[in-house]
Amino acid sequence: MVSNVVQSLQKNYQKLRLIGIFLLTQVFIVAIILIALQTIILKNIQNEFIETIKKSNTEMTQSDYTFGTFYNQALKAELLKIKDIQPHHSGTSRIMKVRMKIGNETSNIRIEQDSQNKNEFWIFWDKYWFGNGDEEVGRFYSNTFH
Repeated sequence: MVSNVVQSLQKNYQKLRLIGIFLLTQVFIVAIILIALQTIILKNIQNEFIETIKKSNTEMTQSDYTFGTFYNQALKAELLKIKDIQPHHSGTSRIMKVRMKIGNETSNIRIEQDSQNKNEFWIFWDKYWFGNGDEEVGRFYSNTFH
């Protein structure tokens, strides 16, 4: 019985090897596609965030004054500095909450100060929440917040 299995494996070695290579290639391609989709989705969310802030009827109000007192246009100007800044294995130290209202739709923004670079701030937007609380839209540098 065992010898039959061994003989069958020896005969079909090339077929099994090709099937294995094919399956591994599929896994690799699917992983690349998923990473690309995630990148595209996050970029679209960032673009929507920027377009929402640029609208004249978007109202922004602070829920707290962690980084100082800012009015609608000042907050918009700071948030429009958003960039794709690469993470550098730090955390956040202080948080400021902002409510964004456009028409009847309201969403919340968290601005968090980087723990290492005090001029770097992270932006989190709750409009598209993925379930883990890490809905970072982007980061920006500011000398205005303190």
